[in-house]
Amino acid sequence: MNKCKTCAKSVKPQDVAKCSSCSGIYHKKCVGASAEMKDWSCSACSDKNDRSQSDLSGLNSVNSTFHPSSQMYPGDFTDVVEMRREMALYMAELREYRQEMQEWRTEVLKRLEGLERRVEVVEKTSSSKVADLEQVVSQLKSELNDRDQEALLADLDVGNLPESTGENTTHTVTVLAAKLGVQLSSTDIVFAERVGAVERSPTGDATAAEERRARRIVVRLARRDLRDELLRAARVRRTLSSADLGAPGAPRRVYVNERLTRANRVLFHQAREECRRLQWRYSWTKRGRIYVRQGDGKPVFSIRCDADLARVFNCANVSQTA
Repeated sequence: MNKCKTCAKSVKPQDVAKCSSCSGIYHKKCVGASAEMKDWSCSACSDKNDRSQSDLSGLNSVNSTFHPSSQMYPGDFTDVVEMRREMALYMAELREYRQEMQEWRTEVLKRLEGLERRVEVVEKTSSSKVADLEQVVSQLKSELNDRDQEALLADLDVGNLPESTGENTTHTVTVLAAKLGVQLSSTDIVFAERVGAVERSPTGDATAAEERRARRIVVRLARRDLRDELLRAARVRRTLSSADLGAPGAPRRVYVNERLTRANRVLFHQAREECRRLQWRYSWTKRGRIYVRQGDGKPVFSIRCDADLARVFNCANVSQTA
């Protein structure tokens, strides 16, 4: 026996009201249905059908207002238009900024080119000025060296004279002059002194101390002609040794030369080394000037600076190699 879904009581066949949608069984009097009703639907099914119809009508309304080009609803389309307008303004600003950057870049490049040209001009000017200054400095050094050398024109440089503790260098020089055949008195000698560092024996041995290399003696004479006379006598007696002066120890050749400035001593040493290397026969000094000659009958070259060394001996080296 079917029961009514409203009152839950049994329903006789003649009192049945059946829903055409859900097939639910009801009393006709419970749902107010008449005997003539066909395709009747209960209230629950009727409400459901009404909601479906309402949703469908709303969807049709939306479809009727849908914009085919934007694929969006009217409110959203307005936002997109506004956004596109803002993007267009932003792109216009970017183009203006890019144009300004191009103009600024062009200006910077022009300035850099101008700076490069100025730097090139400054470098050329400074290089020429530096070369001129270097030449002036070299000339001033040469002039100062010449003046210093002129102050030494009455001086002698004596090497390999035996050195002893408490010696009288003035007496030693007068003895040397006598051996060379020149008579000197103490009044002819302005000063005579040892120069240079003392060589000391690391062991303190007295024998080793006696055999150490003697320091040079620089002598200033009262007159230049006395110096020239001693130089001529020393050139005649080139073989004069320490043994001729009665000095103990192994004999050593005694050298008597013009006193040179430090720059000229270095230059003279270099010139002598080049002469040995190229087997040139002569290198000497006269009045503080340095001279070299390859051999008898060959031209004499004056050496005043390093450039003269390079010019004389490099050219000679090239000619010999050729």
